[in-house]
Amino acid sequence: MDFNGYDTGGFHDEMFEQEGCPRPGAALLASRLSALEPSEILLRQKAAERALLHRGITFNVYGAKEGTERIFPFDLVPRIVEASEWPGLERGIRQRILALNAFLGDIYGAQRILNEGVLPRHLVLSARGYLPACAGIVPPRGIYCHIVGIDLVRDRDGQFYVLEDNLRCPSGVSYVLENRRLMKRTFPEVFAASPVLPVDEYPSRLLRALQHLSPSASPTVVLLTPGRYNSAYFETARSWAATSWARTPASTSARSASRSRWKAWPRT
Repeated sequence: MDFNGYDTGGFHDEMFEQEGCPRPGAALLASRLSALEPSEILLRQKAAERALLHRGITFNVYGAKEGTERIFPFDLVPRIVEASEWPGLERGIRQRILALNAFLGDIYGAQRILNEGVLPRHLVLSARGYLPACAGIVPPRGIYCHIVGIDLVRDRDGQFYVLEDNLRCPSGVSYVLENRRLMKRTFPEVFAASPVLPVDEYPSRLLRALQHLSPSASPTVVLLTPGRYNSAYFETARSWAATSWARTPASTSARSASRSRWKAWPRT
């Protein structure tokens, strides 16, 4: 692949600082891509897509005329977040999640943010996501945000901005894990020579977080899946949770199931 004449278009380019000059964290990847012919890159892309299909890494699209399942999109060129950028980004996301959790605690508790006029009362209480039945309920350890998905984008200045916060039931981590595995197979020499932070600890960290919520010293953790026609079915039943620490993923229609310390009840 020839990057000569590559134009960043006046925007922040995550791979190149300027024409023909890759950013420090992307130099090795750029060098490897430059050594490959376009035909070889196309072959690797097709091989990656076949691997996704064979492993069943798909997602469902409601109302799609062409079918219910699609292969998850895979970009052969990874997005690189350099080590110098990550600490500030991590601190900002942590701070944001704590603020979101405090906001929910106040909305379902004392509602100071409404009583003091920081937010219009009708704006919150009329929102579709507000659940009046939960008012006054304090969850275990005061944690409302158990899993949070923060969508980030870069503007033309290269600064990260939050696009949206997903708190209810964010999905997508399974695709991150599979993407990393596939990327290691596609560019093994790049990963071997780069100190890339791992992502495969996520399932065990999630398990510990769920266990932390229980007052029991040895809690039972249950994984529910709404079934194969749900858009996030791969996330629950066929990826990290089912293969890393789950014994048997349970459908929400199941009355009871147990294996090892697994139990499941129908979702209501």
